[in-house]
Amino acid sequence: MAERQTGSAEAAAAAMRALPVRQRNRLLFDLLAEAGATGIVIPGANGEIEGSLADRTVILKYLKNKSWSVEAIRLMQAIFAGHGPGSWVDLGANIGAMTIPAAHAGAVCHAVEPEPSNLALLRRNIARNGVADRVTVHEAAAWHEAAALTFEIAPSNLGDHRLRTKAPGPDSAYGEAARETIAVAARPVDALIDAGSLAGPVLVKADVQGAEAQALAGGAALLGRADLALLEYWPYGLRRLGTDPASLFTAVRRHFEYAALLADDQAPETVRLVRFDDLTAGLLAAEEENRTVALDLVLSKERTPLWTG
Repeated sequence: MAERQTGSAEAAAAAMRALPVRQRNRLLFDLLAEAGATGIVIPGANGEIEGSLADRTVILKYLKNKSWSVEAIRLMQAIFAGHGPGSWVDLGANIGAMTIPAAHAGAVCHAVEPEPSNLALLRRNIARNGVADRVTVHEAAAWHEAAALTFEIAPSNLGDHRLRTKAPGPDSAYGEAARETIAVAARPVDALIDAGSLAGPVLVKADVQGAEAQALAGGAALLGRADLALLEYWPYGLRRLGTDPASLFTAVRRHFEYAALLADDQAPETVRLVRFDDLTAGLLAAEEENRTVALDLVLSKERTPLWTG
């Protein structure tokens, strides 16, 4: 009996190993959840990151790749290596996969995150990776004014929780009407973080699922202080919160004259800055065909790339 059980277990393990990586990892998450586990800790290039088994996007990709936002992390590390560790401000910090490498690079970090479950994981990941002395966590949604707002909970992509200012319409692309909602506190970025106290170079990451315009409107002092920003551009998310992409670019242009698109796995030395208006003109012209595509923009005050040292 024991031999048959052992043989069956070995056959099952072999069958699991033969599956494509994505399918195998999903099965692993299912088996762990069935056994009563709620989370998983995965060592990788960004640190030891704990995530929820319900998250089939961020932490599942971290299990597969053992890294997250490689191109942005390399860019940040090159800047801090060449100019000193400076400051890192993470608007939409999620579970800390980008803040922790910045802290490991020696930066003083501010991590802004409103959702309670992600916030708990963020704090545990900061402590687990030994960087609590360099990270200040702000429990709030980055916004342009103090408010209590409705916040959607995405069921399987825990990096896609979003602020909601009106009921989802019939053109919703992600089944938002069925999402659970909670109330969160929203605060102006400049009320959370004293931009004048930040040591340079100052790097800001803004990935707040369509609320970028409001977050940056509440962070004018921070943007004025920032040497470089990493901004997610997602037309669908922007318009869902009432933002015309052109108006976002007009506001950003007050602070940054140069920009570049950051492609997946792109090495820092291959990122080429161009005039902000030249880049964004093409993005606006292609908005309809790229309505649900999220792009990462690098924003710079200077034409000379900060990451070149």
